[in-house]
Amino acid sequence: MSETLSDRAARRGRIVFDTFRSVHDPRLAAWLLFRSHLLPEWAITASSLSETTPEAALTPLGVFGVWRLLATNNRELGRCARIFVSPRAAFDAVVAEQARVDEMTVTAVRGPQSTTHGWVIRRGDRPVLTAARWYESASEAAAAGRAASNALGTATIAQGVSIGTASGRRARVVMNTP
Repeated sequence: MSETLSDRAARRGRIVFDTFRSVHDPRLAAWLLFRSHLLPEWAITASSLSETTPEAALTPLGVFGVWRLLATNNRELGRCARIFVSPRAAFDAVVAEQARVDEMTVTAVRGPQSTTHGWVIRRGDRPVLTAARWYESASEAAAAGRAASNALGTATIAQGVSIGTASGRRARVVMNTP
């Protein structure tokens, strides 16, 4: 007879941290474009980030920090709604949000075409987490949002951050402590 997988190993997603090396990083532009469809009220360009982020707030690990929610198979389930001034700020924010997941609600959002739908998880009126991809129907998007909300509550938070190198590769390093 086979052994049952432990609950921890079988069901917990992960929260990982990434950085964007500059306001010219194409990954940042793609992140912001996708988010602008889900949260048009937060639509900004990468260049406007450099105008609002003081140089003193930047860290040697990367220019901006974000967190992503991954499934146990490393598939991206969701992305944080905000872009943070550092990976440490993203880490602190996700720890606080994870403790308040029971206060969050999921809303399906229509995308730029009729067959594109996403979702946004909010705590009160503040967006916390967004879809990472498009879904074909609003009901499919809402179901994926509910699954992401459940995963967020139990996800393991990584202690490292993925940073971009000058060559364009990514490297994972331990996050600086405050």
